Amino acid sequence: MKVVLFKGGKFAFDPLHIDNFNPTKSVAICYMVCNGKILLLQKNDGATVGNRWCMPGGKLEKNETPLQAVVREIKEETDILLLPEATNFIQAICIRIFNPKQDYLLHLFKVVLPKAQPSDYAILLNHEHTDYLWADLETVKQLNLVAGGKKILEALHTTTGW
Repeated sequence: MKVVLFKGGKFAFDPLHIDNFNPTKSVAICYMVCNGKILLLQKNDGATVGNRWCMPGGKLEKNETPLQAVVREIKEETDILLLPEATNFIQAICIRIFNPKQDYLLHLFKVVLPKAQPSDYAILLNHEHTDYLWADLETVKQLNLVAGGKKILEALHTTTGW
């Protein structure tokens, strides 16, 4: 898989597969798995991608590593404290949005949560989100995800499973 097209953009796992790839920001997100389901958050109406579903995470702050960013963002967005040593880096994904043209680097992490059931976790959402959902692949396919979200999750399911 060299380049994957999605409505409004494309992504690749190798920056050489996107002409003149020049990321202007970095984002760290976490693929959080519990009992065969992943955690998705719904953005609020005021967000740039309002009412769409996404994995938890966000932009790296100045002088922050991707791991530090993902641990901070997960705590801010869900109130779950990830242990850095249990948070596994999967890969970087190069993303280009077409209009307006924007390149960014998405640092993807995965954590398998230790509790038996998703309901064992009390999710406390911050102001950025209105809802959360533990979803299997079939449910994910029915959701209104952020741009490229379905293609990225399908690629992850194929390569890493959940």
